[in-house]
Amino acid sequence: MNLKSSISAFLFLAANLVFAQQNHYKETIDSVLHYFQENHAFSGRVTIEKNNEVLYDGDYNLFGKGKGNYKVGSVTKMFTAVLVFQLIEEEKLKLETPLSDFYPEIKNADEITIGNLLSHTSGLYEILGWDEYYLTRNQSFSKEQLLKLILNGKPEFKPNKDCSYSNSNYLLLGFILEDVTEKPYAELVKEKISDQIGLKNTYVAVSGGNQPTLDSYIFDGEDWVKDVSSDPSLPFAAGSIVSNNEDLIQFLKALFEGQLISQTSLDQMKTLKSKTIGHGLFNAPFYEKTAWGHTGRIDEFKTAAFYFPEEDLTLVITMDAGRVGINDIALPVLSKFYGKKYNYPEFYHSEITEPDFSVFEGDYKIKLAGIISVGIMRIKKAKNNFLFMTEVHDGKESEWVLLERMDENTFYSRRANAKLEFSFDKKNETDKITLEQGKFKISGVKID
Repeated sequence: MNLKSSISAFLFLAANLVFAQQNHYKETIDSVLHYFQENHAFSGRVTIEKNNEVLYDGDYNLFGKGKGNYKVGSVTKMFTAVLVFQLIEEEKLKLETPLSDFYPEIKNADEITIGNLLSHTSGLYEILGWDEYYLTRNQSFSKEQLLKLILNGKPEFKPNKDCSYSNSNYLLLGFILEDVTEKPYAELVKEKISDQIGLKNTYVAVSGGNQPTLDSYIFDGEDWVKDVSSDPSLPFAAGSIVSNNEDLIQFLKALFEGQLISQTSLDQMKTLKSKTIGHGLFNAPFYEKTAWGHTGRIDEFKTAAFYFPEEDLTLVITMDAGRVGINDIALPVLSKFYGKKYNYPEFYHSEITEPDFSVFEGDYKIKLAGIISVGIMRIKKAKNNFLFMTEVHDGKESEWVLLERMDENTFYSRRANAKLEFSFDKKNETDKITLEQGKFKISGVKID
């Protein structure tokens, strides 16, 4: 064999080796997504792109495969932060600009800056903590109503004294963007981001709008049930954008390639105020690698959009249903892609039918250390071998969370990563409940 033939043979073998390796991670990612979907834990799409080449694109959507766009929740915050930094570069805002320049009625407004709002260091009340949030999320809210909710909420801490994620920060940033530019937030996203870099399927949902959007679904133990759709006026600049995998990849690439803001502004977005929270970007380490981006959740939509700058690699996951968190999908996908060890989670499918589920249903008064009352936990039967759990405050129910049966008296909340164990009295009726989450444990007494 001559030298030319040897080189050709080597290149052929190398190409086939690369192809085999690619097929390997594609098969392993497919297998893990199949596993989650078979356990009613995932419906959505996963896309990995590197150097402008799509390396993996798995569409596992049960309800709208290849159709429609996803609500991306808090991924919206990256777009809002970009708009803010564009105004800073235009010298219409500064990171040091106080909130009192716009909304002096907000508590600590003189001490809260644009930078504090971007980095969640304002201490402002988290609007998701409002007791009626889940009951009223499908209703339209005015700017005045949202400001009143923030104003009436008790701050968590003094500005700059801590870092705690709060959607209220980005609601206010959206209002400030509109005040400074005298344009609606939806128009700003379209004009200064979507149109500028050619996003075809990214827009801000508005109340009464008829833009094409998928529905999201909840698993009730047997079937997928359509979830309530939040009105976009409530999340606003904190979570009202609709997009798809291709557009989110394009957005992240444009952001890191300097098409939207300067390198100086991008560096500021990446400046951390906690282990993971920057000024509109999250830091996400994976072994020796570091990604930047954001996660989001609204209704049962969940999204992760992250970029690994050193590898020019982007991962986007969009979900419209699934009883696991977005990180529970991102971790195995990245592990399979990079050949890292991954242990599959166990999904409980107990066939135990005794005692009957009716004995668990009711309200339980929860106490911390057995003394301090922290609220009411309501339990009701779901379908098959599952229960639902929710918190009740002032008679108002919060989000219902599915519980999997582990044994006769023990159930597991996958969303909270917590175990619930029921105790029985001499009449063989439930009288107590214990919730264990890691080292944290609280107990409750049945009151109804």
